[in-house]
Amino acid sequence: MTPDSSHSKPAAPLVGEPSTPTATVMSAYVTDPGTDRRFWLFEPVLLWRIVRLGLPVIIGMLTQTAINLVDTIFVGRLPEKLAVAGTGALGPSLILLWLFGGFFSAISVGTQAFTARRFGEGDVEGAGRVLANAATIAFTTSLFAMALALGLVDKIFPYFNHDPAVQVVGIAYCKVRFLGIPAMVMMSSFKSFYDAIGQVRVHMTIAIVMNVINLVLNYGLVFGNLGMPDLDVVGSAWASVVASSSGFLMIFLWAMRQKDRKLYKAFRGVNLDRKVAWSVASMSLWSGIATLFVMLGFSLFFVIVGRVDKIENLAGVNTAATTVIINITMLIFMTCLAFGTSTATLVSQSLGAKKPELASRYGWQSVLVIIIVMACFGALMSLFPEQLMRVFLPADAAHNEALKDAVIHVGTRSLAFCGLLAPITAAALVLTQALYGAGESLFVMICEVVLHSTCLVPLAYFFAIYLDLGLIGCWYATGVYATGLLLATGIKFKGGSWQHRVI
Repeated sequence: MTPDSSHSKPAAPLVGEPSTPTATVMSAYVTDPGTDRRFWLFEPVLLWRIVRLGLPVIIGMLTQTAINLVDTIFVGRLPEKLAVAGTGALGPSLILLWLFGGFFSAISVGTQAFTARRFGEGDVEGAGRVLANAATIAFTTSLFAMALALGLVDKIFPYFNHDPAVQVVGIAYCKVRFLGIPAMVMMSSFKSFYDAIGQVRVHMTIAIVMNVINLVLNYGLVFGNLGMPDLDVVGSAWASVVASSSGFLMIFLWAMRQKDRKLYKAFRGVNLDRKVAWSVASMSLWSGIATLFVMLGFSLFFVIVGRVDKIENLAGVNTAATTVIINITMLIFMTCLAFGTSTATLVSQSLGAKKPELASRYGWQSVLVIIIVMACFGALMSLFPEQLMRVFLPADAAHNEALKDAVIHVGTRSLAFCGLLAPITAAALVLTQALYGAGESLFVMICEVVLHSTCLVPLAYFFAIYLDLGLIGCWYATGVYATGLLLATGIKFKGGSWQHRVI
């Protein structure tokens, strides 16, 4: 079942943001420049479009990701006892946040795929209809997610870490962060709509403002500066919630501008359509299940890391190191997702314009450029792992230095290994997003379920515990997982069956 697009008709080309309030428009990104100017493996025109669309998405997503990084940096500057417990609690807390909020934030996949497809067809009112139904689904499901998360956190968190100090801090942090789930899920629906129609600077600008808000509130609430209360670790959670809620309010007000309301006609009661809602929700459901398995897999990954701590009697050192590694690799992860988001838009718009061959070329050009970029970043991670870890786990106080050095000592080999994996992980993530854009969310879900069930979790336990390789053994398992995901998505995309999927 698909949203209605029967009244789509051709119109003037459009580059990025619409400038005329017409019933139909046509994206300039679906104009095929041909292959005459191809240079070796590169198609400069397509690459320029990918970069032009992708860079604002990268800036926006990295800036939004910096909210969590800022939490880690500020918490790491607290006195020793709070810094260690807080840093150890942040990793599991963020996984739980994505376990609950991320599942329902998967509404972005269906929203982007359908919006970009309608936009590629020239049906802007159809695109607005997708937003109306996606936002309604996001609002109702996010309230349920928040209530569920708050009700279960006391029972779930202790499985991630056996240290009572980490549990107390982590549960308190989670209970505040979970209040931001509705804003997180609603933001994903509006962001994916604007990304799908090429207005990628909307989220970029809002994300920058969100990060400034978070930075100021962290400075005030973590240490009691600027006349604010001294809330320690929980202060960073409140800063993040206020920042994300402010971000959603801004993007909602942007969507309520007269220009957008007149063009897309999203906020009309007649747009609420069960067929449209079911189409968006069903496609997003598979992505949500995939996200759920990813988060469950990495949750169990943290449990295994905690087991390594217990065996080595290191009192959360490996867990803290893993949190730092994840924060660093998130820069790569979010960059890849940003390129993947732009790729999904270009693939879906091209399919909407009935140009499947152009969609395929967009996909492979994105893979090519992200491999090159991430090979450079990965080399830096492999060559300078200790310096990178010190940036994200600062040691200001002399009495904290020894413990922080222990965290860095156990984590540098794993971070260096992650640097070697960067190009493989990058290509897999871009292909995953390209398949999402084509409507192949069920295939991606199957890949994630199989790989997490057979590779990531079992192999992490086998390498780290059974073979007694410690923390590095856990990260060896991620190498097998990333390679498997690249092979699966690469074969699927190369096969081309996704080009014929009708949504």
